[in-house]
Amino acid sequence: MGFRKKPGLSTINRVLKRNDLVIEKSRHKNETTSGKYYPIIKTKHPGHVHQLDLVTPRYIKGYGSIVSVNRIDVYTNQANLEQYTDKGAESVISFLINDWKAFGLPRFLQLDNEASFRGSLYHSKTFGKLSRFCLNFGVEIVFIPFKEPWRNGYIENFNKRFNELLWQSKSFRDLKDLRVESKKFRNKHNNYQKYKKETFSQQYCKGYTQNFLPEGFTFDPSWVLPITNGRIHFIRLVNEKGDITILNEEFYINKALSFEYVWAILNTRKKELSVYYQAAPEAPKQLIRTESYKLRESVKNRIHIEQFC
Repeated sequence: MGFRKKPGLSTINRVLKRNDLVIEKSRHKNETTSGKYYPIIKTKHPGHVHQLDLVTPRYIKGYGSIVSVNRIDVYTNQANLEQYTDKGAESVISFLINDWKAFGLPRFLQLDNEASFRGSLYHSKTFGKLSRFCLNFGVEIVFIPFKEPWRNGYIENFNKRFNELLWQSKSFRDLKDLRVESKKFRNKHNNYQKYKKETFSQQYCKGYTQNFLPEGFTFDPSWVLPITNGRIHFIRLVNEKGDITILNEEFYINKALSFEYVWAILNTRKKELSVYYQAAPEAPKQLIRTESYKLRESVKNRIHIEQFC
């Protein structure tokens, strides 16, 4: 444009990043070059899909190790986080209780295949504490494929900001100090996202009502709830033999679908596993297999939320 005095490249880069105008190229070759359609949930309102992940391990000098449980709403980009001294399912459930009181319950909670999320790494048909907790309150877990963390791109991006703008830029005395600073980081992030999407949200979300856990809700995360009526989802890449793995058990799908993605739904009420395939975004979703899924224990009705208050 004819300007002789231009800002340095580092300044330009910093301004672009600050305004979220940089779209990073994927570091994962399979994400961009496989050519296979990856099924996703198209979010329609706040609370439709939450992505959750663990940032671990981190160490505070003179204190010890900590784990951060990070969560983001795919539709609004509103986030929440909390830190703990371990990454067990009980810590995740404690986080969700506080999160659902403050920000509301999602319809879908999308996770990777971390042991604290799915339960046993060895025994088949084993439901972990987190799966049981979500089933009881009507939240449908969606497990992304193994070893493909970029499928949870929203929370991965938030984790990066957590590392760069909070963890690497400040020093912390202990867990309490980190929690205080992380709330400031969260609020700053959420206020900025709200500012960016204020007009958009007002236009499309006027009729939407969010459901919350009541303030009087109490639950001991060490409790093991029964398996209750509901659904759990698994996005899986079919291997060269035509198999997928669901809760440490292999299921044959179709060798013709090797290296394609399928969506499996485990319905605990019906005790059946249904597998769907979609060839392209505009193609219809096809039911390619349904089979009986015998559980290790009987399925119960959900425990009403009032019994926890």
